[in-house]
Amino acid sequence: MKTFLSAPHRIGFFSGTLLLILSLAWWASEMLLRAKGSTLASSIAPIFLHGYLMLYGFFPLFMLGFIYTAGPKWLNVASPSAPLYVPIILGYALGSALLIAALAWPSLLILGIALHFLSWGAACWVWFSRILASHATDRSHAIAIALAFGLGWLGQGFALFWAAFSSTNSWLSMVEIGLWGFLLPVFLTVSHRMLPFFSANALANYTAWRPRWLLNAMLALAWAHAAFKLAGHNSIGVDTLFAGLLLYTSWRWRLFASLQNRLLAMLHLAFAWAGIAMLLYTVQDAAALAGWAILGFAPLHALTIGFFGTMLLGFATRVSLGHAGLPLLLSRMAWTLYCLLHGVTLARVLADIIGQWQTPLLCTAALGALAAFLIWGSRFMPVYLKPRADGKAG
Repeated sequence: MKTFLSAPHRIGFFSGTLLLILSLAWWASEMLLRAKGSTLASSIAPIFLHGYLMLYGFFPLFMLGFIYTAGPKWLNVASPSAPLYVPIILGYALGSALLIAALAWPSLLILGIALHFLSWGAACWVWFSRILASHATDRSHAIAIALAFGLGWLGQGFALFWAAFSSTNSWLSMVEIGLWGFLLPVFLTVSHRMLPFFSANALANYTAWRPRWLLNAMLALAWAHAAFKLAGHNSIGVDTLFAGLLLYTSWRWRLFASLQNRLLAMLHLAFAWAGIAMLLYTVQDAAALAGWAILGFAPLHALTIGFFGTMLLGFATRVSLGHAGLPLLLSRMAWTLYCLLHGVTLARVLADIIGQWQTPLLCTAALGALAAFLIWGSRFMPVYLKPRADGKAG
């Protein structure tokens, strides 16, 4: 137990993986039952719980595990102590577990989200305190993540109002804020800081390109999209600019050169989905202006599974190997699971494009995602319980 609690990434990644697998197992069961014309008996509408869990159920646990470990190094400050991060991460994980249990005992829904709200508020305070204690000359990435964390807390507030008063409008606000104000900015900020850094260490003649204006532009466009959607307006102008910027960034970061190093390629290929997703949003926006409703949730899942999901698997693999004192060598199994998750993304995107194949594609995507993270978890979850292979602390 002492080893397990000795570093934030251990407890954050372990609990995040466990909650991710449980969430995917529930959703895969729901998809299979729907294919047979049935559903899991619950007074909570599955789509509402699914939306909340996929945004807030497990991603924040991975984020805390990473930012409490790597973030203090960015800021040249001490890492949070175990008495601070252990109750926050365990409290948040318990909230996610209560939400899954709420399928059987609906009264746990409010309690689970309330526990998220309290735990995340404490998590934000700990991270803000690290920034305030820092005298580093460049705190831009840390501050960007702090702002996104704050918006994530706001989104949880809307979720709590939804759970308490069955307010659909609050749930919709939670989705927009959670996706565009919280998750996407965090993923973009970490990508901006880490992808050029990793690439410069792995590729010959590579010049890291991560200007401050790029980070500011990506964050501004993400938040602008949320503002347009919350106001009920078409966001085609924002989405077109966003798609172009992200696709250009992927090219400028040398996506194709990264393919010679699979561990690095995992991150670059995942980032490419962000540009593809915004391109799909742009097409959807243009069709909406013409009076056509097309693509459904395809752009959403290109972003959430394609970008967030594959980046999570790729980044967690790299971090887990490095912080376990293991060689940064990608196994064939990990690469296969990563490729499987790209296939899952394609299946889920196509499910909203090829109507007659929707049911089998939805089931394929749900089962594929579960299989990918279940097998990945069986390999890496034990790593978080063992001392580092190189004998170092952490």
